[in-house]
Amino acid sequence: MGFFRRLAVLAAAAATVAVAAPTGATQAAPGERLPIIYLASAIENETLTQAFTAPMRARGYEVYTFQTNDPKDPRNNPFVRIKGNSAKLGRWADDLSKRTGHKKFDLVTISQTGIVGRYWLKDFGGARLVRKAVILSGMILGSPYQAQWLRQGKCPPRDRLQYLPPQYRGMNPTPACREQAMGGTDIAALNSPAQALPGVTYYNVTTLREEEAAPFWINLMTGPGRYRNIVTQDLCPNDPIVHMTLNVAPSMQSLIDSLLRTGHPAMACMAPAAPAMKVRPLRTPPGITLPAGSVMPPQFARYYR
Repeated sequence: MGFFRRLAVLAAAAATVAVAAPTGATQAAPGERLPIIYLASAIENETLTQAFTAPMRARGYEVYTFQTNDPKDPRNNPFVRIKGNSAKLGRWADDLSKRTGHKKFDLVTISQTGIVGRYWLKDFGGARLVRKAVILSGMILGSPYQAQWLRQGKCPPRDRLQYLPPQYRGMNPTPACREQAMGGTDIAALNSPAQALPGVTYYNVTTLREEEAAPFWINLMTGPGRYRNIVTQDLCPNDPIVHMTLNVAPSMQSLIDSLLRTGHPAMACMAPAAPAMKVRPLRTPPGITLPAGSVMPPQFARYYR
């Protein structure tokens, strides 16, 4: 896995371009290029975010970064509170709109910030500011990890306490555990009455090599709404796209660019697309059991054949 991650960061984009067939619902019509709000992951500081923001700026985008993990605001650390972070994002985005004069933005999220962003869209006024949301393995159905840790009575477990500010390491469970747990009431409310909100076009992107947000299908939408589900292996089957490279691999940045510019997924593959390597996705994350009653939507079964 380490080899794949290094290769994805270092490889130059090749000339091969593939276009995916939709696995979701409708797509947005092409429109003007809008500024991007990028929700940095909990492990990205301002320096690390440059691996995404600098190439996107080089492509001509205006990019504004919201740091979900702010050392000056431990109460809303995303490992402590997700909805508190979403509310803070709402205030930040409103101020950004006033300062810049922009009335609409496109949103790009990765991993847990997909949940942060979707709570903002639904509960804290974000939908009126967002045209498109590109959600990279954003756990639409919630996280199996937090669900299991809650069942075990220790959320977060001891080996994850390092991610919490010291003053919150005795909290069990943290609000964030409940707010992102697969099968929990918070995620159920976030996804009701539909996973996709009216007025926003969603592009849910994931990889069959997913481990941190596995199984891959928890990152994809079902039901009504304006969205498109994209599995990277449908475009570039041999590109080494894993969770940690979803926002930094050159081919992924070309995909994000195509979605924001045209709504049509196109990906400049880093590796030749043929012959295609068979990838067998995980059915559960390593050492984790999905919550009782979890059922994979039948349209994603073909990836396990």
